[in-house]
Amino acid sequence: MVVGDPKLLAGPRSPRWVFELLNSSDEPLGALDGVRDASFEIATTERLGGAASVTLDDRGQDIDWLTHRVRATYDPGTGYPSWPVGVYLLTSPTMSSRGGRRTWKVGLLTKMTIIDEDAFDETFSVAAGTPIVPLVVSIITSTGETRTAVTDTGAATRVAMVWDAGTSKLSIINDLLEAAGYWALWCDRSGQFRVEPYTNPQDRQASWVFAAGPTATGGASLHRPDWSREQNLAGIPNQVVCSTQGTDEEPAIVGVARNDNPDSPFSTGARGRVITATYDIEAESQVVADQIAQRRLLDAMSPVAKLEAEHAMVPLDGNDLVVFEPTGGVDGRESIRATVQRMSISGGFDAHVKAVWREVTEL
Repeated sequence: MVVGDPKLLAGPRSPRWVFELLNSSDEPLGALDGVRDASFEIATTERLGGAASVTLDDRGQDIDWLTHRVRATYDPGTGYPSWPVGVYLLTSPTMSSRGGRRTWKVGLLTKMTIIDEDAFDETFSVAAGTPIVPLVVSIITSTGETRTAVTDTGAATRVAMVWDAGTSKLSIINDLLEAAGYWALWCDRSGQFRVEPYTNPQDRQASWVFAAGPTATGGASLHRPDWSREQNLAGIPNQVVCSTQGTDEEPAIVGVARNDNPDSPFSTGARGRVITATYDIEAESQVVADQIAQRRLLDAMSPVAKLEAEHAMVPLDGNDLVVFEPTGGVDGRESIRATVQRMSISGGFDAHVKAVWREVTEL
């Protein structure tokens, strides 16, 4: 989410990184001194959303490796508001001593780890008609986490659902959220767990425009001129069928998404045949089943257009929509809409982002 004037990020910067120690409730304990280097990997296609690492000079910092957390914040030094990059758990501290100087290399895990590593010690079942979002929130809070941002559409389970003892709470939550037509659970840059309805890429507002040359932001472009676009043309379906399991009382719901777009090279018309992918799902309504089918068809088509680019630090979350105009978007040419899939961030003075984007495909 953009919270400041983008023009302030288009000129020279005097950046700094701020690292804070937090307690297990994400409350600040003070600055984390001695950070020499850091790197961050934000990956929407990974279950836990990525990871990070920091290198610390040993200054006798009072760090509890088991309970403390770290919040990393980037300040561009231009008058644009600083923004958090992530809140992380500490793990795998490795000490090195060289010439009497000790340093720590510390792995950082996302807060999704907390939900993923917790599990119910007995069979977990949900009755048909159970409101999904309040149940998801209660599972999150059962792990000790209370910082959530929630949108409740009133979705309820269509049939009873059961999970074996020992199933990860994150797996249960994501099964429930898929049935409701929601995003899988994710944690934003500020450390809040987000429970939100899924939005098709075509319906998302652009979070940032990367344009070449002098731009509407009033400065130089924020991306490097070199970029690539990878196409995988094999095995792309043009129809997806998603089916729930029926019961004696409730017939199965079948969701179908079909690519009949005459402008798409992978459509039924362009291929001259139907290529179908099928999935077993749980969905609380026909609308949700159709939405899941469309989402999976879009996902299946997305590898056709994977873009890789490098850009300056800007406040983006995974799955945000960006507009990429590598030639300045002259007369509307070469203006690409894409979603953020991965960001590899270097944490130094000249911090930059190696990004992987998924081009938005129209159905």
